[in-house]
Amino acid sequence: MPSVSEAPQKQTADDRTGFVDWVRREPMQALLLALIAGVLVYFFGFYRVFMNGAQSAVEWTYKGWNEENDQVHCWAIAPAMLFILWLRRNDLRTVVKAPSARGLFFIAAGILSYIISVRCLQARFSIVAAPLIVYGTAEFLGGRAFARIFIFPCLLFLFMIPVGGIVQSTVSLQLMASGAVGKICSLLGIHVQITGTKIDVNGHPYEVAGGCSGIRSLMAMTLLSALYVYFTQRELWKRWLIFGCSILFAVVGNIARLLSVVLAAKWWDPEIAGGSFHDFVGFFVFFPSAVLVMVAFSNLLNRDWSNAGAHIKKTLNAPDTERPASTEAAAASDDETGEGKKKPASLISYDY
Repeated sequence: MPSVSEAPQKQTADDRTGFVDWVRREPMQALLLALIAGVLVYFFGFYRVFMNGAQSAVEWTYKGWNEENDQVHCWAIAPAMLFILWLRRNDLRTVVKAPSARGLFFIAAGILSYIISVRCLQARFSIVAAPLIVYGTAEFLGGRAFARIFIFPCLLFLFMIPVGGIVQSTVSLQLMASGAVGKICSLLGIHVQITGTKIDVNGHPYEVAGGCSGIRSLMAMTLLSALYVYFTQRELWKRWLIFGCSILFAVVGNIARLLSVVLAAKWWDPEIAGGSFHDFVGFFVFFPSAVLVMVAFSNLLNRDWSNAGAHIKKTLNAPDTERPASTEAAAASDDETGEGKKKPASLISYDY
């Protein structure tokens, strides 16, 4: 994931041109770009082949961003992509343009993915096709350095995929969440009864449903983690490590959300805890908890542990290598007053 601070090789000041100048200088490439854009708009936006010919790829994806799939946040992905490209606008304008035929490979892969989606009537493959075609076009017309700026925005395409039936395959996450809540309650001295995915609090059972397992929140958390590492981390291994741990962050946040519901049912009102409070904490407890864990983990990765280790070692070895000044002064004072003189050892007597 390239960061904002990584600027590709740039042209000289005399070679810096805008989009209009590029169109005038390269009319054939501009025409090719317009044709590709037109084809994409038609096949993705107007070619209705999915859902028995009733929906195009864009329409199918649009309808998948609903509250049932808990993917309403997907509305923000396209503006985020455009915003990132806007931040890199100077790089897009000034980077050296060196068209590469390798981009045709990505374009062909995207076209093949779209054909597979049509033949299998699986619209998710069409979403995978879009970033491949966009990136391949960028590399074919502008070269690798130019196309590199599009890598992260293209990866954001994948977060647009509706999870759909994946939510129904979350039994292991449901069991893990309920089990973790049960163990935490046991440590806190709160009596709850855990039976599979059911949590019974004072005779009021709560079911950890598929949507409450954390899979829906995981989709939003992975997107948030990707944006976080893109803007804050420079080293590649740290970006991928933090992003890979987004699953752990989502699990921790979801356990905190379920625990808050249990506590509300225990000490407040069971009916409210399973109703409005449950909906409320989905955002105001899950995300703060998950984000806090993510930021803390990032802070640990970015600490200067070499200096910290040296400081700890120095502190531990200090009593053996040097005597504190205060102790030396106290010893000198005792010597002057005679109190510090060593007394002769007396015989030990035993009374029976």
